Amino acid sequence: MAETCDSNNKVIREYHHDASFMSRCDIFTDVTEYQLCLAYAGESGKGNFEPKWDTDNVTPHLIEQFKLNCAASNLPVKVFVSIGGDDPFKVAAGGADDWVLNATTTLHHMINEYHIDGIDVNYTTILCNKKLFVNCFKDLIRGLREALCTTGFEASLAPDAATNEAFYLPLYRSIDTSWIGTVVFQCFVDFEPKDPNRSVEILVRQVEKIVEEYDYYDSKILLGYSAIKEDWNKVSPPLFFLALNRLVHSWPRVKGASVKVFSDTYAFIPPTWIPKLLSLAVSDPGKYP
Repeated sequence: MAETCDSNNKVIREYHHDASFMSRCDIFTDVTEYQLCLAYAGESGKGNFEPKWDTDNVTPHLIEQFKLNCAASNLPVKVFVSIGGDDPFKVAAGGADDWVLNATTTLHHMINEYHIDGIDVNYTTILCNKKLFVNCFKDLIRGLREALCTTGFEASLAPDAATNEAFYLPLYRSIDTSWIGTVVFQCFVDFEPKDPNRSVEILVRQVEKIVEEYDYYDSKILLGYSAIKEDWNKVSPPLFFLALNRLVHSWPRVKGASVKVFSDTYAFIPPTWIPKLLSLAVSDPGKYP
């Protein structure tokens, strides 16, 4: 385990449904990378993905303008389409090959249309066995990498405590790990500490296990949280902040945080707080208990 922290560990990811992200060029002035995930693209079991975000306002032109604004502000940015979300992953018996073909085709089109840099696999409900999940997403990621080899492509995974061991880790171990640029551990989902008095230590250890398992040296590990109050019943904001503070100073590959925002209109964490909290967690080792 490393004893020092890279002071440049300031990566922030946000999941957005509407155009709230357009303000981020002015807010995130002290991060090494901003990752925007469009939430979400969904399908009904046959792999025909469609955007489920606010397509009236979040248009290909808006994404193009956002990237130009970020470049003008010297803010490194990557845009992902996040697939899954509240939709369960299910594939009809014998339909895996068709699912992969349809998913590769529709996501390839969406990536080109919206100026997207990669996909984020973000299913919390998985209604199939491990082998089917692994094979579908292994072939999907490989197919998109081959189709987008001239423009670049990055995949990310978003496991939680309930899905990691059964699905996401086997997927990670089945492919070239260099294909996965970012792993977001969604710590606010299914966190059940056996000893509530040791919640910080238990959460830190849970994430340390993730870092050890997703061991490609160049991958980024982000601690995933939510700005939506309904998601705080298991991991409170202070618990998240204290765990993040410890992790970024112990594990150099823990690069920062991911926050499910969806929309600034009903997020309970003001957008201007997020970079400030991240900066505090990164720059003040040992300041917090």
